[in-house]
Amino acid sequence: MRKCGYCGETGHNRRTCPKLKADKKAEQEAEVVVEKPKPKKKVRRCRACGEKDDHTAKHCPYKPIPADVQIGPTKLECGCFSWWLRDGECERCSGSIFRKHFENEAA
Repeated sequence: MRKCGYCGETGHNRRTCPKLKADKKAEQEAEVVVEKPKPKKKVRRCRACGEKDDHTAKHCPYKPIPADVQIGPTKLECGCFSWWLRDGECERCSGSIFRKHFENEAA
């Protein structure tokens, strides 16, 4: 008959050894786990407005706009808005849109 690989007794194997199970249980009870406290997460703040963890200064919605920056279209001398400006002239006033259209049809 085979002997246990842990205690050397006959009648059982290492996997079913009662002494091994008792020793493991005692080992687990004796083992005290001391967990270190987790370091506190560094709180990020936006440098522009001071809000926490929401955004950074690069993407700050409250960042003041510099005085020399214009947002959106501006009115040109001809009265049209700047989105019509192509190659230094107003496409709407010069009729270049219509010329391009008729040139394509003629060709």
